[in-house]
Amino acid sequence: MLHRQLKAKPLLALAGALGLLGATLLTSPSAESPSSYLIQGTDLAAAKAAVQAVGGEITHELGVIRAVGARLTPAQQTQLKASAALRVYVNSPLETAKKPNQSTEPDSSPSKTAHVSVVAADQLHAEGITGAGVTLAVLDSGLSFYDPIKRGTDDQLKLLAQYDATTDQALPVWAEPNDANGHATHVQSISVNSELDSDTGTYQGIAPNAGLVAVKAFDANGQGSYADVIRGIDWLVANKDSHGIRVLNLSFSAPPQSHYWDDPLNQAVMAAWQAGITVVASAGNLGPDPQSIGVPGNVPYVITVGAMTDNYT
Repeated sequence: MLHRQLKAKPLLALAGALGLLGATLLTSPSAESPSSYLIQGTDLAAAKAAVQAVGGEITHELGVIRAVGARLTPAQQTQLKASAALRVYVNSPLETAKKPNQSTEPDSSPSKTAHVSVVAADQLHAEGITGAGVTLAVLDSGLSFYDPIKRGTDDQLKLLAQYDATTDQALPVWAEPNDANGHATHVQSISVNSELDSDTGTYQGIAPNAGLVAVKAFDANGQGSYADVIRGIDWLVANKDSHGIRVLNLSFSAPPQSHYWDDPLNQAVMAAWQAGITVVASAGNLGPDPQSIGVPGNVPYVITVGAMTDNYT
């Protein structure tokens, strides 16, 4: 039972404890110039060939959903859309809920790690269960400079890999931290921070010794795209075994535009689940009305986490 808790609890607080993890879809591409699309075929090769046949520019290879990202003129997009063997999706922009230029500097005041006790992670810590042996992947705005995120309770390096989906580059673990937005720093601090609380003496992170893989898909303004996020998931699925990735955290949310199984981002999330990765996603910030759960939290195969409050009681 404790082992089962370890897989879920390190992330139950990530999207829920502070209730800030949401995103919005922005405007659709202009119809008067080349715009960004996702073209899905029967396989990756078929999608690539179709785009090349009409003269489109391929920007992303997204094998995890048998698709490519491409820049297409309206005429090219119309040609591809006419094929019964292809699906054409707008490469929808995404943005995190964190305000641009918000400081990523950790709070120097005495910390209050209520989220650790709320999910009873402190009880697991007392029994020696600290996340060791489990690797968490956080797909967000990069990696923090904050050393307790990268090192465990014995100062061991627990950062296993970095990947920048915006540039399609695997980065060495000693590369400079690249979280210019701060949203990833927040999520990683809740999940794997190994620093001790100055008041209680307990760890500030849910799983302070869990391995960490950091994937950057959002920029300094907290903006990204379906194509970059899906490319990040594609990389994680391909490298799951080499890094022992067992949990993936997706702390963003976008309004659904279709059935959950048709959305290309959801398709990538389901592929990660099929590969054996436990996916934890934010419910978004639009509740509590019906139909307010966002993408990818509306996938029934993931752990979807909402915000919570004690109403100051």
